[in-house]
Amino acid sequence: MKIVVACWGSTGDVYPVLALSERLLERGHQVRVCSPALYRDKILEVGAEFYEIGVFFDLAEFHTAMDAIIPKRDPTALLRLIVEEAIVRHGAQWYQDCLTAMKGSDLVICHSVDIPAQEAAIRNGIPWVTVTYCPAIIKCLDFAPYPFPNWGRVFNAIFWRIAEMRLGPNIDVLFNQFIVSIGGVPRESVTLEGMYSPHLNLIAASPALSTPADFLSNHKITGVWHLASPAYDPPSELVDFLEAGPPPVIITFGSMGGSNGRETTKILIEAVRKVKQRAIIQAGWGQLGTPETLSDIYCAEYVPHQWLFPQGSCVVHHGGAGTTASACRAKIPSVVVAHSADQPYWGKRLSDLGVAPRHLHRRNLTPERLAKRIRQVLETPEMTARAQVLGKQIEAEDGLTTAVEMVESFE
Repeated sequence: MKIVVACWGSTGDVYPVLALSERLLERGHQVRVCSPALYRDKILEVGAEFYEIGVFFDLAEFHTAMDAIIPKRDPTALLRLIVEEAIVRHGAQWYQDCLTAMKGSDLVICHSVDIPAQEAAIRNGIPWVTVTYCPAIIKCLDFAPYPFPNWGRVFNAIFWRIAEMRLGPNIDVLFNQFIVSIGGVPRESVTLEGMYSPHLNLIAASPALSTPADFLSNHKITGVWHLASPAYDPPSELVDFLEAGPPPVIITFGSMGGSNGRETTKILIEAVRKVKQRAIIQAGWGQLGTPETLSDIYCAEYVPHQWLFPQGSCVVHHGGAGTTASACRAKIPSVVVAHSADQPYWGKRLSDLGVAPRHLHRRNLTPERLAKRIRQVLETPEMTARAQVLGKQIEAEDGLTTAVEMVESFE
C-alpha cells in the first residue's frame, strides 16, 4: 500500500508512529511521513519518505505554552489550552499540506487528536486509521474518566455524561469551528468519540500497564510501539560517571518543561542530595542541567532511554506514555512528576501496580516532596521486584507486529 503517516506532537507522540512506519516499510509498503522539519532526520533515518508540514516549531513559543499549561488545575481548561495551541492555531496550514501530501495514497495513519490530518484524508476520500496512546481517554463504561473513581458501570455512565457536558461547549466547539472553517462536516462528541477513526483506532499501549476494558470494536489495543535506537556509543565522561559509584537516579522530563529550566534543575539537584544519591539529568526540551561540573550529578543531552534507564536505580520522569513504557521495560521503579494531559493517569497506574509511589504534580514540585518519593522507592525493594516482573511482561509483547497485521487486514 501507499501509506501516509501524519506525525503530530512531541517526540513521545512521533517516535512510536515512526516505529510503525519502519515496520510497514520492512513489510514492503510505501510510507510517506508528514511532519514539521523538526523530525526530518529521524524520519529519513527509518527510511521513510519525508514530506514537510510548513509549521515551524519554536522552542520559546513552546515554553510559553508550557508555562501557561502547568499551573492549571481544571482538566477542561488545560485541554482547551492544549487544543488552542497545538491544533487550532496552526491547523489550516497543517490541513492544506496534508491535503496535498495524501493525494494518491491508499491509507492514512494519524494521531487521534490530529483533526487537520483526519479532515485532509476525508476530503481526499482516503480511509484513515487513528492512533492513541492512552486508553483512559476512550469512553468505556468499564471505567470512569480520570480522575473519577470506578464505582461500577451505572456511576461510570454518569461520570462520562458529566465529562461530555463539560467537553462539549469547551473543547468540541473548538474542533468543530476548525472543521467548518475548512469546509468539513461537524462531528458529534469529538473529544470522547468523534476524533477516533470509526474503522480502526490503534491503542499503542501495553495491556500490562492499562486499565482492563471492553472497548467498542473499532478500538484495538496492540501493545507498545518501541522505536529501536541505533547502536549507541556513550561519551567516556558518562561511562566514567556510571563506574564511579552505585546506580544513579535517572531524571528526564522529555519534551515537558517551560522557561524555568534553571529553577527546575535546582529543585532536582537539591532533592537528590537530600537522599544522598547520585543522578543523571537529561536536558530535554526543558533545557535542564547546569554548566558547572559536579561530582555527584551528570548532566546529559540526548541519551537513548533503552541504554540509559537500565543503568539507574529508578527513573524520575513526567509520566508520558512512551517514557512510562521505557521505564517499565528497563525493569526499574519510577517516580512520576506529571506535567499535563494523560500523565497523571500513567502516574496513578504505576502507583496502583506497585512500581512507583504516588505521583507528584509539577506545579507542586519541591525538593522535599521529590526527595520523599525517591527515598520511598529506594527503601522499598518490593517496588524493584515488581518492576522486574512487569518489565518481563512488557518485553514479551510485540505491539508493532500486532499493529501492522491490523493495518494490513484493514486493507
